[in-house]
Amino acid sequence: MRRVTGVLMHPRATMAEVVRHPAFITTWIVVLLAVVVCGGLLLSTPAGRQALVDERVRVTEALGGRVDDVGYARLQANPPLSVYVTSGGRLLLTPPVTILVAAGLFVLARIDGATVPFVTTLAIAVHATVVLALQQIVATPLHYLHGALTSPTNLAGLLQLFDEGTLASRLFGTVDVFGVWWLWLMSLGLAAATTPAEGPERSRRARRYAVRLLAVYVGVATVVAVVFAVSGRGI
Repeated sequence: MRRVTGVLMHPRATMAEVVRHPAFITTWIVVLLAVVVCGGLLLSTPAGRQALVDERVRVTEALGGRVDDVGYARLQANPPLSVYVTSGGRLLLTPPVTILVAAGLFVLARIDGATVPFVTTLAIAVHATVVLALQQIVATPLHYLHGALTSPTNLAGLLQLFDEGTLASRLFGTVDVFGVWWLWLMSLGLAAATTPAEGPERSRRARRYAVRLLAVYVGVATVVAVVFAVSGRGI
């Protein structure tokens, strides 16, 4: 638990400690338990189950599909639980994605000419997901109140500048404040793993990694937004 709170309160020192001692099982269990508890509490309520149905309908229609009355009744009778995992940024918390991200960090370090053990990049990726778990703790009561599973901390929702359904709305809707925080934590960890000592060089390297990771994040968000925009027009 000390590392879990340390990631939030003292991120540089904690991520450096993670690199020196890359143990991660306890943190991973805490993170996954937090997500399971949040999901269990929300989906045990009628509002949460209805939000599953509404989210499936929203995504289907955004991709140019249609849900008729029979399909809607079927969804209400058997709410699609998988929708919870794939909405609101929760996919980033699943173990397969965490392992994939760790592999990406491993490759990024190798590109810079540094050999970082995979167990270290996995420890970095796992500890960075602490902020994504915090996002779920913050978002769950808002999901219940609003009856929606989309992240309440994405830029589109926070800025309230774009009409719903536009490309800009979809693009900013895939970029989350907690997601950017997650990227920054991984940058700190990777910089600590590839730089011998704390100092200006480590800070510069952390910024460089942050820019690279943010570019990938925004790139993926752009692709997702364009796919939804094009599909929604039926092109």
